[in-house]
Amino acid sequence: MMVTKDQKIIPWYSSGLKFTCTGCGACCTGSGRVWLNEPEIFKIAELLKMEAADLVEQAIERREGRWTIKESPHNGDCHFLEGNRCTIYQARPQQCQGFPWWPSTLSSQAAWEEARRVCEGIDHEEAKEFSLTEINEQLKVELESRKLWK
Repeated sequence: MMVTKDQKIIPWYSSGLKFTCTGCGACCTGSGRVWLNEPEIFKIAELLKMEAADLVEQAIERREGRWTIKESPHNGDCHFLEGNRCTIYQARPQQCQGFPWWPSTLSSQAAWEEARRVCEGIDHEEAKEFSLTEINEQLKVELESRKLWK
């Protein structure tokens, strides 16, 4: 992060970042909560052609006062990950759609590099170059979505 003469904060990623989702499923593996809101629960239930109550019973739980997708007890993988593929991709929560544009990932270049070690789509040779404006728009959507987690 830099500060200009007129005291404007310039984020470390001001020259842009490269990313494309390769569909590898790496971001869905291992421990890490996927938070979601009630409209997202209904959207997933509709995709899976099931009642929301049944979906909650099978794949979603309350933790820390919020809804979250259950993790595999064996390895922490997302409940909806099968063969490195997301079975609810068309209805995946905003948190999943928003990766890697999370506040934690954008907090520093070191955090971005840590995410890059897991995600082959970050700095991929065929990745789209996102401008500062595009990154900030993605971040804004992610932050607005988080207000609905309850």
